[in-house]
Amino acid sequence: MTKPIECPVCEWPPDGEEHWQCTCGHAWNTFDTKGKCPSCNFQWEETYCPACGQTSPHNDWYSGAMKPGTDDGPETIHLKIKKKKLEARLISLGIKNYRIGHLPYLDHTKEEFQNPYDVGCRLVILSAISYSVHKLENRLKIIHWLKIEELWDKVSEKEKEFFTDQQPTEETRIALSWRLESALVLGWALDLIDNIHSIDNEGTDDEINTFMNYVPELGESTKEFLSNVSYRSLEEIYEENLLNEMATTYFRDLLFNGKEDETQINRAVSFERHYSLNWVRKFSGISEWDETDTST
Repeated sequence: MTKPIECPVCEWPPDGEEHWQCTCGHAWNTFDTKGKCPSCNFQWEETYCPACGQTSPHNDWYSGAMKPGTDDGPETIHLKIKKKKLEARLISLGIKNYRIGHLPYLDHTKEEFQNPYDVGCRLVILSAISYSVHKLENRLKIIHWLKIEELWDKVSEKEKEFFTDQQPTEETRIALSWRLESALVLGWALDLIDNIHSIDNEGTDDEINTFMNYVPELGESTKEFLSNVSYRSLEEIYEENLLNEMATTYFRDLLFNGKEDETQINRAVSFERHYSLNWVRKFSGISEWDETDTST
């Protein structure tokens, strides 16, 4: 079996990009040439890791630090693969120095998830809210519709305040307008759409239109839709949750340390995903939408 190439310190796997530059000025992927600059033929004995910032002997990158040990069972091997995948996603977003040191943290089977039916109900409610912030005059009709569909009792107290407030503040409307991103990620979790956009962007019109094709229109019956919803891979949902949980940790640390953001992550999009998927996995045992915890 071919040994993986990875940083001996943090286990980051090279992504094929040209992260290394020789003193002659040439930039290339050092692992294409085993450390030799293709421009001046200088042989580099040490290799810098763009993820953790540490330098190690080039040959040590080929030692296979993450290769299965003699005592590793299939479950441990699987979690190690997940660790590398998640850390590679973080690095691609510009979060370079965050590593997962506790493998069981990656095990989704220890989590309790909401019933898919309840997730479908929440998706419908969030879609109605994201529409209502732009059409305040239609809120009474939407309340009536939600009651007919037996969904009003699932609307949170804060959401009910918005629906019944004669003149909600601009701040409230702006905050609730982002609930469309929550609806999108819940739609993805329910496998209504194949892919979800990266958190360095907002949902595109095409993505939103595709999503809305699978969601009951306001005023339509929701019964058939809600009776057929089901999750995509729970493991995939959990990974997306952890990605945004670690992004939240990154932004929190920036605030405390006074450092600049080195990512292009859209914080509002990432927050909506973190919040929504924390609710989906009942993070900290909380099941009520308004009480969802986003601490890390």
